[in-house]
Amino acid sequence: MSRVQEIAEQLRALSGAELRELRAWLDEYENQLWDEQFEAELAVGKWDALTERR
Repeated sequence: MSRVQEIAEQLRALSGAELRELRAWLDEYENQLWDEQFEAELAVGKWDALTERR
């Protein structure tokens, strides 16, 4: 069984409240990853062209 299949099996066992808690955590985690990526791109000047258009 793959790791993803094991996780999926465990997810099916969650209660509604646990699933909502997990969903909120995943949303926050994804936002954090996006923020980190954006900050890294800012640091190397990837967005400079957009800020110079003003």
